[in-house]
Amino acid sequence: MAKENFDAIIIGSGIGGLSCAASLAMCNYKVFVLEKNLSPGGSMSSFTEPETGNWTWSPGVQWVCDYSETSVDYMLLKAITDGKISFSPLDYECQIKYFPDLDYQFTFVNDKSKLLEKLKSEFPHESKKIEIYFKYLRILEKKSGMFSLPKMYSPAIAKIMFGVSRAFNVLPHMDKSVTDVVDTVLKIEDKKLRAILLSFSHYFGIPVDETPFPFYAYAQNMQFNGMFYPDGGGQALVDALVTSINRKGGEVRPASGVKRIIFKDKKAIGVETEDGMDIYTNTIISSIGIKETLSGLVPKQEQPARLVKALERHKSVPSFLLLLIGFEGDLSSFGIKKTAYKTIIGDPSVMSRNPTEKGWVCDDLTISFPSVLNKEHGDPDYHTAEMHHETRYEYFEKYEGKQDSDEYKQITEQITRHYLNQLNEKFPGITKHVRYSKLITPLNVKNLTHHINGSMFGLDIQKADNPELSPRSGIKNLFFTGEDIFSHGLTPLNGVITASVVTGKNLITRFKKNQ
Repeated sequence: MAKENFDAIIIGSGIGGLSCAASLAMCNYKVFVLEKNLSPGGSMSSFTEPETGNWTWSPGVQWVCDYSETSVDYMLLKAITDGKISFSPLDYECQIKYFPDLDYQFTFVNDKSKLLEKLKSEFPHESKKIEIYFKYLRILEKKSGMFSLPKMYSPAIAKIMFGVSRAFNVLPHMDKSVTDVVDTVLKIEDKKLRAILLSFSHYFGIPVDETPFPFYAYAQNMQFNGMFYPDGGGQALVDALVTSINRKGGEVRPASGVKRIIFKDKKAIGVETEDGMDIYTNTIISSIGIKETLSGLVPKQEQPARLVKALERHKSVPSFLLLLIGFEGDLSSFGIKKTAYKTIIGDPSVMSRNPTEKGWVCDDLTISFPSVLNKEHGDPDYHTAEMHHETRYEYFEKYEGKQDSDEYKQITEQITRHYLNQLNEKFPGITKHVRYSKLITPLNVKNLTHHINGSMFGLDIQKADNPELSPRSGIKNLFFTGEDIFSHGLTPLNGVITASVVTGKNLITRFKKNQ
């Protein structure tokens, strides 16, 4: 069976695939989105677990950053959903980080200028250094377009653009890691202040002393610009994007995995689905990951040598553990706020602690309460919590195909107990309200996302300035989108960048002007 009446096929329906499809739909493209899973949306989608229960989760959306109405991500998402999305800020005291090594706790506030003043007040002896650090953040924010702009051009031109930026030091400390800036440039001496500034390292998938300062600062700026939660949860975003695609004659089809990309005369001309349907078009966009696309859908003889070589420089970001918790009863006495709670021990960016070992202590644990964060949450007697920790797939790899074994079950029970003990320590007595819990391990993440080794964010952050990792695949008619292009996390930017390349129009500028 063949289908030929679509202007573009998009493989995968995460935030990258759906935002790309919706952007193309805004340009009157008729788009066909193929999703392997039973429902679209990737990690944005919400589900009820157990099916007969009263608890709903969007596990890929702990919270989102920099979604005020003047932010680029908000304006882009609003444009491609016809304004059908909204976000609510977390509380003013938006995140509490506890550092047991230092016996110290710091509360972040949801306002960058007031956060600056708070840090200066807390560390008056480091006040000038804090001002300089925030000056770097301001410069990088003003020039943030220079991060993504090269990705709209061919790899050759992008290489020149990145090279010029480095040669003329257009962005502060492009040649340095964040630890170089904190320790060597600024010479910050206070251990508590250093811990605060370096406490975002888990987002990048590489040790903090290898994380380029501009990319670290880019992500840190976003968090300092405010923490938000989508009204209606992640599913509200999925529904709004799918509606935009359908309204323009497109289609999002779940349970439709792609078996291979069809080639003819060195050109991608269509796809074959897992159920045997051939679909032809002149534009094919993969949002499932560059490595995953090449290894799973593209024959070796069709893989561009330059792209294969470029991928050798990058590792996939590690995976994660996630405990879903369902409560029953009134939790008002526990003082839970619209706040994220985080505990950090040592340097968790190296991910040296193995959760499958006896006596494991989690060194980077985040607790959030989605039902509290979600403005549209209903029943006050049924709340949810998520406990999240980045970890390596390799620690769980030996249990592939053995998830029914007693040993694996014992390990998951051990991890679950550790998490619940941590929760009860933070909110004494709360575990008596727990009626449901489910641990998601890297093995589950791999099965759900189909990412290599259950990767959380695709390739490491150093992808951002690799000119070969762009929407242009090096194969005629085949494009890439999603978090391997530029930025990871819940952002429509990657999808809009790819749609700009496909249409030959700067849709970022166009969509922002229309707001």
